[in-house]
Amino acid sequence: MYFSGEPAQIAEIKRLASGAVTPLYRRATNEGIQLFLAGSAGLLQTTEDVRFEPCPGLTAAGRGVVSPENIVFTRWLIHLQDGVLLDEQNCLMLHELWLQSGTGRRRWEELPDDARESITALFTPKRGDWCDIWSNEDVSVWWNRLCDNVLPEKTMPFDLLTVLSTRLDVDVNGFNGGVLNGVPSAYHWYTEQYGVKWPCGYEVNISSQGDNFIQVDFDTPWCQPESDVIAVLSRRFSCTLEHWYAEQGCNFCGWQRYERGELVDVLWGELEWSSPTDDDELPEVTAPELIVDKVAHYGG
Repeated sequence: MYFSGEPAQIAEIKRLASGAVTPLYRRATNEGIQLFLAGSAGLLQTTEDVRFEPCPGLTAAGRGVVSPENIVFTRWLIHLQDGVLLDEQNCLMLHELWLQSGTGRRRWEELPDDARESITALFTPKRGDWCDIWSNEDVSVWWNRLCDNVLPEKTMPFDLLTVLSTRLDVDVNGFNGGVLNGVPSAYHWYTEQYGVKWPCGYEVNISSQGDNFIQVDFDTPWCQPESDVIAVLSRRFSCTLEHWYAEQGCNFCGWQRYERGELVDVLWGELEWSSPTDDDELPEVTAPELIVDKVAHYGG
């Protein structure tokens, strides 16, 4: 991707490329998961007779007393049910609800035994979705870490979730889903909205830059990001954006040019390869002209 624009905007794009962006959506998701578990364990209850159809267990404890904590939980539940977008304003609002719920003051060791058992039973099969696919973090450590209320300072390089907002219910449901009936898994939502299952850049490299331009090479799994995502990038940073992409597995490639969010030109084609006569040589992309020498490599 080649961006050209005002120096201040180029500096912001560089921060995005390096991951130097605060992922407010991640805090809102983690706190949402904690509130979901607190409600499922009966630590928080709604102040009205409500049945949460996507997961009846969340409101199975029934109507609770009219306390500040339960009032806040009821408000948060409405946002979960509505699938609120995790943009900056909503993330700050959801964090305020989490603070008012008092959940952050309830350390693991202070929870009733039956609540800890209930939370552990729900958390264990979702650990890979709610923590990290390779994480072995104990539920008690995870819970108390959230109570510490530490906001991550960085995120993944070229994190597209900070560009085009995801939804609270989708991210609570997790990458593999299975928690909220009728709500798409994050996998399905991401592939539909962003075009890729993991909406961030891999092998990110800033190959060229100046005060008013920056060129960033990166990979995404399977295919290029959706055009809507690229348009939002161009619009957010009020810039001209040229996007070259290629996927050798399916032999396709293309180029798009956006001006402040508007698509103004587009080309696409099939990769063409050389035919080496020496067994030690590898085939190289020779055409179309739109893609030759425009990308770091041609995918796989």
